[in-house]
Amino acid sequence: MTQKTTYLTPRAREVLDYLQAKGSASPREALLDLDINSGSLTRRITELRDAGYEIGAVAKRHPVSRRRYTVYTYAAHA
Repeated sequence: MTQKTTYLTPRAREVLDYLQAKGSASPREALLDLDINSGSLTRRITELRDAGYEIGAVAKRHPVSRRRYTVYTYAAHA
């Protein structure tokens, strides 16, 4: 993994810590566990990627509502 020494906002650090501990995060999990909405999660993921962290993304579809969502994974757990 290539990591740059770039300043991370406190929320980006919180998302990174969560991904490192759990391995993945969906928007629903982020909302419930971190109190961060989907748009803010996406922004924090972009911030982490810009800082050199390898964050993967898997598109999924809810089996009942058929809504699409993305599950983000930390490369160390992929």
